[in-house]
Amino acid sequence: MKLSESVREVIRLGNMTRAYWDRELPKRHPHYPLILAGEDSVPPPSEEAQIQSLLKSLPEDQLYTLILLAYVGRGDFSADRLVPAYQTMKETFLSTDLAIAQMTGNTAIAEDLTDALEEVQKRHIDLDQLSFASNVAVS
Repeated sequence: MKLSESVREVIRLGNMTRAYWDRELPKRHPHYPLILAGEDSVPPPSEEAQIQSLLKSLPEDQLYTLILLAYVGRGDFSADRLVPAYQTMKETFLSTDLAIAQMTGNTAIAEDLTDALEEVQKRHIDLDQLSFASNVAVS
């Protein structure tokens, strides 16, 4: 799967997950957005497991690029400085499991990736041509 396809699929699944929570949580929690201890919650949507499965199936370089894009989308890094930012992601999330946990724990992943897509498109960056594997050495 190309990186651009992976990004779009995570956005699609993330939007479905967010819509599910926005629809279901107010039904179960009378004081929503506050969720009080002891209140029953709803089971997670199947899309959460699909995101997890997709992320686990990605090659390592694509996974780290995806988390980098999420951080670009939320404003932590500029799309003009992707190479050093990629290095930071590799140093911050020393395992793919940590990177996946960070992304699956982000309820705004779809929004972050959508914003990142806008940033890379403004700069005419082709996601499917990005490659950091040969430029990054992690010790």
